[in-house]
Amino acid sequence: MFIYPERLPEKIGFDQVRSAVVQRARSVTARERLAKLSPSSDPERIERRLEQCREMMRLLANDAAFPLDNLHDVRDWLGQASAEESMIPADAFQEIRELSVTARRVKGFLSDRRENYPLLDELGTRLIPLRKMEEAIAKVISENGEIRSDASSQLQSIRKRLGNKRNELRTVINRAMSRAQKEGMASDEGPTIRGGRMVIPIQAEYKRKIQGFVHDVSSSGQTVYLEPVEALNINNEIRSLESEEKRELERILRELTGTVRRHGDKIAQNLEALTDFDIVAAKGRLGNELDAYIPVVGKEERLYLREAYNPILKLKNLGLKEEEREQVVPLDLELNAEERCLIITGPNAGGKSVAMKTLGLCAMMVQSGLAIPARDSSEVPVYGSLLVDMGDDQSIENDLSTFSSRLEWMRTATEHCDERSLVLIDEAAAGTDPEEGGALFRALIEELIERRSRVLVTTHHGSLKVFAHEHPGAVNGSMEFDQETLSPTYRFRKGIPGSSYAFEIAERMNLDGGLLKRARVLLGEAKSDMESLIAELESRAQEADELKKKYDALKTKTESERQRYEEKRSAIEKEKEKIREKALKQASEIMETANRRIEEAVERIVEKGEKDDEAIREARRQVEEEKEDIARQLGELEEEKREHRHRDSGESPETGDTVRLEDAETTGELVELDGNRAVVQTGGLRLKTDYRKLVKVEEAASAKKKKKKVTLTGRHRPEPVSPSLEVRGMRGDEAVQKVMRHIDKAVASGMHRIDIIHGKGEGILRKLIHEHLDQRGDIERYEEAPLQQGGSGCTIVHL
Repeated sequence: MFIYPERLPEKIGFDQVRSAVVQRARSVTARERLAKLSPSSDPERIERRLEQCREMMRLLANDAAFPLDNLHDVRDWLGQASAEESMIPADAFQEIRELSVTARRVKGFLSDRRENYPLLDELGTRLIPLRKMEEAIAKVISENGEIRSDASSQLQSIRKRLGNKRNELRTVINRAMSRAQKEGMASDEGPTIRGGRMVIPIQAEYKRKIQGFVHDVSSSGQTVYLEPVEALNINNEIRSLESEEKRELERILRELTGTVRRHGDKIAQNLEALTDFDIVAAKGRLGNELDAYIPVVGKEERLYLREAYNPILKLKNLGLKEEEREQVVPLDLELNAEERCLIITGPNAGGKSVAMKTLGLCAMMVQSGLAIPARDSSEVPVYGSLLVDMGDDQSIENDLSTFSSRLEWMRTATEHCDERSLVLIDEAAAGTDPEEGGALFRALIEELIERRSRVLVTTHHGSLKVFAHEHPGAVNGSMEFDQETLSPTYRFRKGIPGSSYAFEIAERMNLDGGLLKRARVLLGEAKSDMESLIAELESRAQEADELKKKYDALKTKTESERQRYEEKRSAIEKEKEKIREKALKQASEIMETANRRIEEAVERIVEKGEKDDEAIREARRQVEEEKEDIARQLGELEEEKREHRHRDSGESPETGDTVRLEDAETTGELVELDGNRAVVQTGGLRLKTDYRKLVKVEEAASAKKKKKKVTLTGRHRPEPVSPSLEVRGMRGDEAVQKVMRHIDKAVASGMHRIDIIHGKGEGILRKLIHEHLDQRGDIERYEEAPLQQGGSGCTIVHL
């Protein structure tokens, strides 16, 4: 992505976002690469990075702990090990082994969850398990990075002999020390080491009375450190064994270094892949902290930001307490493919520049593979270049004034801008004569529109407001201003130009009335009337907005009440059907019993010879009539149930329709249909079910319209759901309600498994929960947990 000027990342805040990502990485290698993070202009690469970030955000928020730790930078060790007969230190092997263990665990973790995180699993295919190398290192190096005594039989023998000799030496030294102390020749110190040999401290005047060798003298000269003659041979043997031990250690380390050398390329590949994971994880952590989402990467030229918060203001709030956080107003901005230019006007400090920076920063974040603090329904095109003119590039070195530097920027813009360019101009026409500056920037904007660049301009110049009103490729916009309090609301409004409110603010600040009157005369009646008209238009727009909010709130409440009523009505109807069906089945069973008794009576009559054919036929006929009547009512009940399944819609559901599962209240979109096999998309989950169990609840177009409306009126991101739920000790009905609500949230979050901890006891609570699990259509299966995970006291539910 071409960026101009070079200081652009600093100007709009991308440097701060980049630093925040760097801070959330755990490895040196990832931090080095993230420090150079920059936007790409390759759509496929961008989409892949965004999908990886989306999966990582979901994994970190909802899944078990991701085993991405011990990410040691082993590049120097691999470099040292590359030469034949080289040797790296013992602690280096521990870092290499821990890195290898991490690679193996990450690969296994994602392999078990490849259906949930396919792109991360694909990234994990680059990881190479090196278990044999891990075992070879573990046999030689202990967990604290030291060489184990049993690394070789020879080393074990040497260290055993060394231990014996050192014990023998301590005995000899202690004995010599005791004699010297009894004779008053020793100083107050105990035995110590000098030059690698064990010695005793003797007062200088007695040094010739003890046979031995002086190895050192204290700084005062009053104490000498003497090796007793009887310890001489033992010390020599110890030194010899230590040399032998050193040679064996070097042999072991060289041999182990050779093992690392043979696997060097694979270790380097694992380090590279784990660095990629650390980079994605850092992006995912930041995305979750900012409550961010992955937007739609626009295939077309539509620009749509829904509830987009300025990332810098969100970052600032992260480090503050709840009561200290600054309230941030989100930006709602939409430009279709033909709206190439947006002119934003309004008062100073009203949020124009923040809105512009929010757009530029979100574009850079998306093209760097980062989630943005905006709704996931937002759409951001992929830009090939980003050019920003903030009007503050005065250059002392090049002897350029602020306006001259802006002209230099304009020249560069005309050289590089095309249909894939995003151009942001802050305070256009400032720094020079208003009329000349306005004309110059209008000509530039016309040229950029002609090239189909996307241009966003903030300004106070009325001529540019008129230009946006008249030009078919431009549109006006403004930052809302509360006329009662004369303070900005920081909300963006498209289609309406903004007023600077200079006179209103001056009047509020008690500026001399005569001075204001004279200023209005100098401004000119026509322009004054235009500013008043704009202010009145904005006031009416605010009133309309308030009415719309009240209408939306009332509509939402009404819809909620209607849905609650429908749910109650449906529940009553189902209960009524169950009672009636049960009664009819009981009646059928009674008739079967009666029929059997009649047959038994007939047999007894025949056996006694008291045969009455007419009576027998009449009894049988009455029983058959009753049975037929019950069967007819059961048939009617089944027909009513079929009609009930389709009472929301007079037709069978088709692909794209919103449907409800017959056995549950779960709704979703029918996305695939093959005979009687159907696939329903609901809450990020794809459910396979029988087509005959689906109920069309409304027309597809109506459903989509409703869905879009919900998307535009609020944030509905599912809250993080714990992968386990404990209900031990609860009453049956309380536990069941809690379990059902938890499963609903898990399904909405796209989870595939939850653990229900109900305890063992007498098994009553487990049985009750299992009965309700059987009634849900969004549960694939459930099973008792393995013994080490709770056994019969825990149920694993697969969604």
